[in-house]
Amino acid sequence: MPLHSSLVPSALAFALAVALPTPSWAQEKPANLYIDVATHAMPGMPGLGAMGRLSGAMSGGGASYGLTQHPAMPGKFMDVALHNGRQPGRPAEQAVPHGLGLGNRIDLLPPPDRKPVHDGNDGGLGTGIADGNGTFKIRYYWGCGEATGAGQPREYSVTIRNGKMVESGRGITPRKVPGRAVTPGPDHALWPNQSTRKTVPAKASLVGQHHVTGDKVPASMQFALAGEHDFLSELKLKGDGGGENGMTLRWSGADGANGYFAHATVTSGDTIVMWSSSEDGYAGYELLDYLPESLVAKWVKARTLLAPDARECHIPKAVFAGGKAAPMVQMIAYGNDRNVVEPRPQGAAQNWKPDWAVRVRSKSTAMLMPGLGALGTEATGRSTGEEIKEEAKSGVKDAAKGLLRGLLRR
Repeated sequence: MPLHSSLVPSALAFALAVALPTPSWAQEKPANLYIDVATHAMPGMPGLGAMGRLSGAMSGGGASYGLTQHPAMPGKFMDVALHNGRQPGRPAEQAVPHGLGLGNRIDLLPPPDRKPVHDGNDGGLGTGIADGNGTFKIRYYWGCGEATGAGQPREYSVTIRNGKMVESGRGITPRKVPGRAVTPGPDHALWPNQSTRKTVPAKASLVGQHHVTGDKVPASMQFALAGEHDFLSELKLKGDGGGENGMTLRWSGADGANGYFAHATVTSGDTIVMWSSSEDGYAGYELLDYLPESLVAKWVKARTLLAPDARECHIPKAVFAGGKAAPMVQMIAYGNDRNVVEPRPQGAAQNWKPDWAVRVRSKSTAMLMPGLGALGTEATGRSTGEEIKEEAKSGVKDAAKGLLRGLLRR
């Protein structure tokens, strides 16, 4: 029962990105602005650049909200979501610094109404799982070094016969990550959106003054961002060796990063092998996302995450020994948080509360994907990297359903 090697990790990543309500820290503020920025790298594949902008113009819209999520195509990306409690879902404008390369302002618009589409795809997991019969196995490893640590590998399997599931071994419980995600809906105003014509350029910078205006948006909603809350630099990741000799990961430091985390996956037949750089036990896809600064500092100290000065990690040779395929490696560098609230006016009443709040987050990610050359335009016949990305993510929702609970014992 073959498994599709590139879609299974994406399925798990999608399933772990559970939809969450507006973060509790912001719920009492009439206007809340969320800015997520990301720098994505995929060695061997250039950024979209002019090709991506041309594709956006031809298709009637540039990028779409959510491109800061991982995995993604190479380049810099920004997601902006405004929730204005006084007038939900109304358009607004955000004046931005010239260095962002998007003109003097960006338009924040509510998302268009779209009905979910289901094409019957089984998520690339093969007919065995899809039709209710088959075995799905997984082996977990963790830690950097020449040899694996005690208790490794940890093994788990699911066998399905006539719709009944039998589990064997011990699954892995995801690390608890604070629910700080924004699930945009019709009560938000977003950028990018259906009218977006420009993508974030390679030299974009958030540094400078920002000002949000719109129907019933607080007039004082303006703030400044400094260099420590800008886009992180590109994470240049290299993987040397492989197979019986193990693999050594080396990377350039992302300026301003507070810590790093790496994850590798390979699929062989009905078995998936997973490894993470965590030294205190296996950690999974839930860490390939934004994390609060305080949690990053805590987990660097616990050796769940690699320290800011780390530049190398050796995947033990036993992890992928005997495998015919090279692993897919994903890595993240965690940036800073920036939380801004309306300044208290002089002479304000004792019971005064701020009318607005802003949260800015940054990260830099990299992916080493085996067989990357096959994703070029000659092999696919497609014209843009965004189309390739969408193809790779197709069927993710169906693949995640029914597997995650057993696989990770949530």
